[in-house]
Amino acid sequence: MRRRTFEIIEVGAPDDKVSIIYDRIMFTLIIISVIPLFFKQTNTLFWYIDIITVIAFIIDYILRWITADFKLNKSKITSFIFYPITFFAIVD
Repeated sequence: MRRRTFEIIEVGAPDDKVSIIYDRIMFTLIIISVIPLFFKQTNTLFWYIDIITVIAFIIDYILRWITADFKLNKSKITSFIFYPITFFAIVD
């Protein structure tokens, strides 16, 4: 199950529909999360956008952390320790 999760959240095979949908959802959330930054005032809609996108990004980060050993090709414990200080984890 962790392997499949890794295949979904990382760049999957070109014919992996679940991975493609996941990538499109995350890309859409990234674009939507930037929209409130264009306005000086805030409103309830922007508040909900912030909450939903932050929760989605936290879940994405946790999934990437849980499957870090597949990406880093190290032992589970080593990957869990070193993943948070990798470049892309910091960017996330």
